[in-house]
Amino acid sequence: MSNSSTILDSTKLSTITEKAIAFWLSLWDETTGGFRFASHQPATLMATAYCVLGLEFTNGLSQLSDRQKEAIISFIMAGVQPDGSFRDRLFRPEDILSKQHDLAYFQEETTTMCQQALDALAAPPPPPRDWDSDWRTAKGIISYFESLSWQNPWLDSNPVMFVLSQLCHDVDRHQQPEILKIVDVALDWLDAHQSPETGLWQGEHEVSLTNAMAATFHFTFYYGYRRRPLQYVERIIDSCLSLQQPHGLFSNGNAIGQTCLDYDALDLLAKAAIATDYSYDDVEEAMMRAYGALLKLYNPTDGGFADCKERLSDPTKGRKAKLLRKLGLSRFIPPPTLIPATGTYNVCWRLLSCKTAKSNAFSTWFRLLALCLATHKQWLNANSTETFTFRRLPFLGYHDHLAIKSSVRSSTIEAA
Repeated sequence: MSNSSTILDSTKLSTITEKAIAFWLSLWDETTGGFRFASHQPATLMATAYCVLGLEFTNGLSQLSDRQKEAIISFIMAGVQPDGSFRDRLFRPEDILSKQHDLAYFQEETTTMCQQALDALAAPPPPPRDWDSDWRTAKGIISYFESLSWQNPWLDSNPVMFVLSQLCHDVDRHQQPEILKIVDVALDWLDAHQSPETGLWQGEHEVSLTNAMAATFHFTFYYGYRRRPLQYVERIIDSCLSLQQPHGLFSNGNAIGQTCLDYDALDLLAKAAIATDYSYDDVEEAMMRAYGALLKLYNPTDGGFADCKERLSDPTKGRKAKLLRKLGLSRFIPPPTLIPATGTYNVCWRLLSCKTAKSNAFSTWFRLLALCLATHKQWLNANSTETFTFRRLPFLGYHDHLAIKSSVRSSTIEAA
């Protein structure tokens, strides 16, 4: 990429970032003190965490007044339960939009998000957790990991991420450094289940490369936090590159974009590319293709990002095309075309949903993270990180390039 293009892209990204900040701020509900997922939804704990963490990443928290910050903190803390977990006052089981997610999943997800948001706001830590089943032992953490079915690692890796986030939160926010040894035991277990062929997490069940990639992404924050090198980084790069679609993103099926998968793959590529120069040119090309595709998901009208705006209509697949081929009439099969995406996007809960082409708090946070990581070589080479702030505690939005570099260097020294 030429210098002029780099300047143009950085200027455009800066403008988009400023408008994204304005979008998040527009979702603030003065009456409750919380944030909405989208303009038509009520304020919820999860949406508040998305907006707070997005504002932290873009250095937009400085645009909140002290009164607003106090109101946001009060809104979040109103959801704390006697056991230290968090529950949204609007949460109803009948509003869950996924058959795969149960109440325990939502409790841990909400709790982790609230803990991270409070940390981002520099608020006092919430009460420590009081678990019925204590995973803060080596035997306990392994027992928990092995109790998961792992038939869907993309799903099961989320509660693992929540538990590890909780442990690291207790280490830092509740001054319990002894828990770090439990985190190391957990990472040892994960290491033992990583595939040397794909570089991705592989349990006992055969799953798609996409599923394994998403699972692996959920674990990587804790390697950087503990200064442990990722294994098989070259294979991770190969796998992520193979998952990139012709349109530049990493979504499954006909959708041009999937908020989680696009960020997952780019985050893994960025972390692996810091550890090695393997396939350097291919990684750079993939990053730039993804960057261009991500920009198309921006909504300039309100400054937010959508999950998906277009999908591929492919007449070359299906029963009609099969019949035409059988009759020797393949020339009459029309080529694939892009059509507007319709339907609803959700984060598994009715109050975290909107039309798929509309802006929402979650997609805007993840899309900006992905855009930043897609250009990571540029801002690393320029030694400039003033325009964004990654999460300091290991979780979504954590990307400590110095930790990754140091872990690789120390691993090389030990091997020698």
